[in-house]
Order: sequence, then structure tokens, then C-alpha cells
Amino acid sequence: MSQFDFPRINFHGSVLLDVPTGNNGKFSPLKIYNQDEALPYRPPRVYLKPGIIPNIPAKYKIETDENSPYSDYNKYVEISSVTDEVYDAWAICHLGTSGHDDDYKELYENVPLDGDSPQPMLSEGMVQPSYWNYYGDLSVYAEDIRITGVQVVDDLGNVTTYTPGNSDGCPAGLSQLLGQSFSFHQQFFDPNSRTTAMFCDVDSIGDSCTQMFYSLAGIYGKPNNQEKTFFTGVPCKSAFNWLSLCKVLNLNNPLLSPMYGGTYFNSTIQLNADQTDPQFQQDLNTAAGFHVDALSMKILLHQVYEVRNPDYKKMPTAPLGNNQTSVPKNPARVAFSGSLCPHVSGVDMTTTDIARILKNEVVNNPKLDVGHLDLPIPQGSNEGITIESQVQLPPAFVRVNPTKKVISLDVINTICEYGIGFGDYSCYGGDTAIPPFKSFENFDFNTLSLYFIPDDQSGNVLIGSLTHTEDYNMAVFLAKGGVMDFKIPPGKHDFSAGKFAIFWKDGELMMEDDYLVLTDQKGSYAEENQHDNYNYKYDGSGRGPITLRCFKRGQPIPYESRVEGVYQTAWNQNYPFTFYDKVDFKYPTNVVGCTQYTFAITENQRIPNFQTTSPLYFLANGYYLVGRVLDEAADLVKYLDGTEPLTFEVLYDKILSNYNNVLPIMNSILPFQESVWSEPYTMRRMLMLTDEKNWGGYMYMPVTRELSKNQHALLQMWAKQKINS
Repeated sequence: MSQFDFPRINFHGSVLLDVPTGNNGKFSPLKIYNQDEALPYRPPRVYLKPGIIPNIPAKYKIETDENSPYSDYNKYVEISSVTDEVYDAWAICHLGTSGHDDDYKELYENVPLDGDSPQPMLSEGMVQPSYWNYYGDLSVYAEDIRITGVQVVDDLGNVTTYTPGNSDGCPAGLSQLLGQSFSFHQQFFDPNSRTTAMFCDVDSIGDSCTQMFYSLAGIYGKPNNQEKTFFTGVPCKSAFNWLSLCKVLNLNNPLLSPMYGGTYFNSTIQLNADQTDPQFQQDLNTAAGFHVDALSMKILLHQVYEVRNPDYKKMPTAPLGNNQTSVPKNPARVAFSGSLCPHVSGVDMTTTDIARILKNEVVNNPKLDVGHLDLPIPQGSNEGITIESQVQLPPAFVRVNPTKKVISLDVINTICEYGIGFGDYSCYGGDTAIPPFKSFENFDFNTLSLYFIPDDQSGNVLIGSLTHTEDYNMAVFLAKGGVMDFKIPPGKHDFSAGKFAIFWKDGELMMEDDYLVLTDQKGSYAEENQHDNYNYKYDGSGRGPITLRCFKRGQPIPYESRVEGVYQTAWNQNYPFTFYDKVDFKYPTNVVGCTQYTFAITENQRIPNFQTTSPLYFLANGYYLVGRVLDEAADLVKYLDGTEPLTFEVLYDKILSNYNNVLPIMNSILPFQESVWSEPYTMRRMLMLTDEKNWGGYMYMPVTRELSKNQHALLQMWAKQKINS
């Protein structure tokens, strides 16, 4: 049942996302990171489309890359003056302003940025190789997340939402949670505690698969001024699903990605029996109807705020959140909203939810009245940004619970919101930086009505209606975790013989898609040319298969009812595939790098056949998994077998140089110097942190998890040599 089951414990608050942005790939054709090899381009490169090569001054040496990151051109110019010694100083400045690349200004003036409206790379304030948070540590630090509501249901399908200050009738073990703190901290009550939640991209340049690793989650508080832990547990890794491309309407401008967006993360928390309050456990079990030993966790990330084009010289260096070093700090501040619900082992999925999916089809994109919204003015401008009035909504999800006589509709990411009022501009933001909003409210779509539409056309059945005033204004919305509940209407209804739909004032808004394909292994890792049965790494120690869960109208598709479709790897690559529930999926490992695999059963799910001029429909509604094939690094064998000596120069070139670019905060904590990386205690610590059994934990090294088998072996070989010496 996951986010649809009861009791629901709903939460909302803010976190700091301290993501490092040095390998962002934002400013193509400037290339600073080779994702396929998981190593930086040293020095950085500017790739050249064939048409501009005649414009490149003769003083620049044009070279050829047979393994170019671009499919249609492979010429580039190396920015040779940007060596490892000056890389950081160059990266945090705008191109041509650091003093380390003055000789390349003519190159920058003659090479346009990629995009629909290309501007020269030297455009003032545009290109900052490190982007906005070069020294991030990948942490997800809960600032203040509170329990906003507890929901229970009776035997007649009546759902009651209890909130802080309105808890009469709520079971005591559940009501005590209202207003308390939800956190991922190691020791919640220690003011210096670190978080155990970390961000990690499978695709470290693109944005196709962001993962969150956690080692602890819990609810804590100080009732009667006494520290109390209500529960703790260990969550499994999660990967984002279902992107919203216009969650925040008055940031709906392509230049402000991802600030306008939202996305789900789902995980399952295994409760620690010895750290779960007995009264909470008892009332949780009673409300659920069984003994609960795990909770499904649904998180929506939204209301993202980033300070863009910052001046790193003015950026604060004081300790902030998880980052206690003296590096410049500029984490994003993001809202966390969602629910904790009983998890049914063997029935529920662990990293996504089984439901029926309703989609905002392209032809019915709503055009909203956004004329009254506050528009932010970039710091270097006199005019507010322009925004789109036509939006592409992400899916809504429906679950029918005949036992509880309730139908639940999850619209936490579907309903758009908007910012109200502005705070102050950042003292270190650049020309494109915007001020933060002071608060947010949900957009009023007027009345939204959920209908069931029988296949036999016997007449649409109204399930229920929602209004902004009563049901989905922001305060009520957050108390309900974005899930709206309706009693199953009287009469006999075969909900498998029809579709659900949402209608609004202009007619159909969302219609159910019959089929839904999901997996708990959305982000996975493989070794180059691995044996077919070697399987994949996706969470914790060990390896396992990738299993697809295939549903029709919310029910698993048995093998006997299997359906034919395709999986896709690009806009024009389709491969036949037979879909049924719990079918294994294997992807090839002969080519290194990341590949996005999408799944289509019906014709309208196939990417090339969408009747649209933009990919927005698929980006919002498509489901996919991402596989990363790690470079086997065959050139390391000669060091591993002792043919050639392993030196620090080799270790740096083949492994550590990556983190000098991707995670430069490491250089502040553990400088990339031979003396530091030869100290026995440090190397013992590194052996422990690189142990494969810790792969799913927040302290695993490398946090970015892109070391291949040979690279991992080389790192451990070096550590053992230094310890034994």
C-alpha cells in the first residue's frame, strides 16, 4: 500500500543539499570531466563543431579525440595553461577572469555555448566552470522537518487528519509525533551531529538518475522538555522518480532549472526494535492491522533555491550544516514533504509505489492564469523573468483499498505551487541570482473531480471532488501529505474494468494509462564486459538482478497475460521485450558510460511516436532505469600483478585526480599529497571505508561510487602497502 496505507505520518520542512557542482557539464562545449572513464579532462577542453573551426585563430592547436563525448564531432582545443596546480582557482572564476586562461579569450569569443540561442563562451557572467557550489560534500542535511499531520481511517472509509493543536481522538502513540522532528542525523540531540543522508548521481554529468543513500532515519522530540526518540530505522537507497518540470509556476523558465521542479524519492525504513517507542509501536500496529516492522517513506523535493553565479571570494566559509570545513559554502535550500506509512513486506516495493497512474496528456496541457504571480528579478537586471503559462503536469497516482472502503489520490507533485514575496538578494550572488521566496501556496485549479470511467460506457462515476479552499491549500495539503482520500461510492463497481480520470473547469485534465513498469533497481552499476550472470550493484553489499514490476491498472501482469512492447535506449532505438511481472532485465556491458533504458507497452509510450513538438511529456511521465558500466581500466593490471611498481603518481593519475575535480572538498579534508596518502592510520581508515560491505552507507568511499573493480583493487592495494610498510 505504501504512501496510500494507514496510518500516515506526514511531514514537511527544509534541508540543505550540499551537492558539489564541479563536474556539472553545464557549459558545453567546455568539457572538464570524462564521465565514461570517471576521470577529469586534464587540462580542460573546448570542443569544436565543424562549422566554427574556420573561425578559430591559428595560434590554437586543434586536436582530435577518437572517443569524443559528442557523436558528430571530435575536434577540440586544450586549455593547456589550466594545470592541476591552478585548476581550483580557474574553476571558481568566470572564463577569462582568473588570470590563468588569458591566452584563450579569443577562443572563447569564437566558440558559442550549446543551446537554442547560443552566446559566445566569453559572455559576461555566463560561464563559471565550477558552477554554484564547487566545494559541496554531497550531504543532505535536515534543517527542520516537522510532522504536519497523522491520518487514520475507520471501517467505513472515513479518513481523519490530525494536526498539531488539533489531535483530539488521535491514538496517543501517534498524536505524540505531531510537531516533532524527522531527521537523518547520527545523533539528533547532539548539536554537532552529522547527517547520514548523501546525494549521489549514477549519471554524474546529466540529471537522469540521482540517488539518495541513508544510514539512519528517525522521529525525535522533547515532550515535557525531555529528549525522546520515537523511532529510528535504516532506510534503503532510493532514486528519484517522476520529474515535475513546472512545480513552481513563477520560476517556470528553462534557465532556472531545477528551481522550478520537483521529484519523488521513495525508500523503506527497517525499524530498530530497541529504539522504537512502545506506545508508538502499539498504536501503529493497531491502526495498520498488523505488526509493522518497516515504514515506506515518500519524499518530495521541491521549492529548490540556489544562489547562481556566485562570487566565491565573498562566499561564507563558516561551518554550515554537515560541512564543517573552511571551504566556501553555497548549498541549495530545498523543501522536503512527504509521508511515512506501514510497509507490507512481500507486497510493497521498496523504492517506489504500486499504484494506477494518471497522466496529463499533451493535448490537454493546462494553460494557467499566471499573470498575478510575483516574478523574481535577477540581480543584474531591471526586469522580472518571463514564465510559461502552459504547463506539463507530472503524474497523479490512484490506489483502491476495498478493505478500508477508500480510494486515495496522490497529487503531491501534480498540483503546481507558486512563491509569494521575496527575501533579500544574496550578498555573494552574481548577475543571474534571484532572491528567495518568503512563502509558497498551491495554485487554485478550481474544482478538481476524480471520476471512474467504465469500459462499457455505462456512465462515469464521480468518486469525489476537491477545492483549494477545503482540500488542497498549502496548509491542508501538507497535513495530508498531498494524498486525497475518498470513500468508495455506493453500488457495485469493477474498478479493473475502466479508467480513472481527473476533470477540471476546462474538461479532462488527466487520464489513466493502463500500464505501468517499475523497478526497485532504478540506478545500477556494472563492470565493463562482465559475465552475463555477474548481476548488478544497486544497494548495499553484494550484487543482484534487475527485476521489472509490470502492472495493468494497478494489478501485476502474470506471465500467462504477458504483453509485447519495447525497451528503448535513445530516441530512435527500440528493442522488442516481453513484459510481465517480475521479469528480469539485463543490459549490455560492452560499452562504458551511462545508458537510460525506457519501457513502452502501448504505442503512445514510445518516445519517437509522441504527438508533441517537445520531450516534456516523456520527461514528466516516462519511467526509466539508468545503468552505468564502469570502465574496467585494463591498464591497471600491470600494477595489480606487480609487473610495474605502484607509485603515488599512478594512484593520483588513475584515481585521485577524479576527486580533485568531482569532489574537491576531499582535498581540504585529506589533501592529495603522497605524505598524507602514505600515513598508516589514514590508510587503515580508508580500507574500512572502501570495504564493499559498506557500499550502501553514507560513509562509503568514494561517495560517488564510480570506481571500477580494478580501480577499487588498486586503491586498496596502495593502502595495504603503506600499512604493511
